[in-house]
Amino acid sequence: MREIQANIDRPMALQNYLRRTFPSIPPAILRKALENRDVRRRGTRLYPDELVYPDDELTLYIDDRYLDDDEPLDIVYEDKNLLLLNKKQGIAVVEERKGAPSLAARVQALYPEAVACHRLDYNTGGLVVFSRTNAAREQLEAAFRERTVRKFYRCLVWGKPETGAARVRAYLKKDAQAARVTIYDWAAPGAQPIETAYAMLDSCLEYSLLEVELVTGRTHQIRAHLAHLGMPICGDDRYGDREKNKQWKVTKQQLFATRIEFSFPRGTALAYLDKRKFSVKPKFSLKL
Repeated sequence: MREIQANIDRPMALQNYLRRTFPSIPPAILRKALENRDVRRRGTRLYPDELVYPDDELTLYIDDRYLDDDEPLDIVYEDKNLLLLNKKQGIAVVEERKGAPSLAARVQALYPEAVACHRLDYNTGGLVVFSRTNAAREQLEAAFRERTVRKFYRCLVWGKPETGAARVRAYLKKDAQAARVTIYDWAAPGAQPIETAYAMLDSCLEYSLLEVELVTGRTHQIRAHLAHLGMPICGDDRYGDREKNKQWKVTKQQLFATRIEFSFPRGTALAYLDKRKFSVKPKFSLKL
């Protein structure tokens, strides 16, 4: 339960007020709350289309975990064809289980036509591309599939690479049931080839800052591949060093998608974005 005062400058329908004020509420949760009339004004249950007025005092009988993330979307770039957003850590790009919060749900509350064209891990922050038209979606999905979009990440890893920069190939096998992957140096049965490039930007005694280009885009590729190379990402308990994470009190994996470079041929819907580069700064918990 939460008691709030409506911070609006004009009356609006309850359903619109909730979507605007709490954009992270998953659509299924919002529908259920409206159907059950889980919002009250002076003890009276409100209908979805009932008006909320400026400074109304409301009581929300909605799970707090769906109300806490009321920050506005961090939009890096927007036009009629696409949206480029800076995803924070701790939220899935698309709904992974029914009713769970997702970036897509938040985006679609404001841009119903938007579709995510690729994904980041739940605990990876950074740039995510959404299309706003069918033509843009087809071209973006083709570009990601054909690897004409270049994606760069920055991460903090325990230790230091043997060489300042490298382009490394290996093989990745996914275990969907265990929700993890295994990296091999040979073509193990069922494994897919992967390629990861990295360059060290800075280092201290305990950890290093790397820029990583994801050449192929497999599940958990950066996290698993760097751990396989002896450079686990700080804060990553699944593939990394749990004891060191605990010792340094790093609770979030230090991995962010920080730069994207577009390449589109002339005469196509997104040709105006050819050679455009977009970047964001990572929000690391550790400091060099």
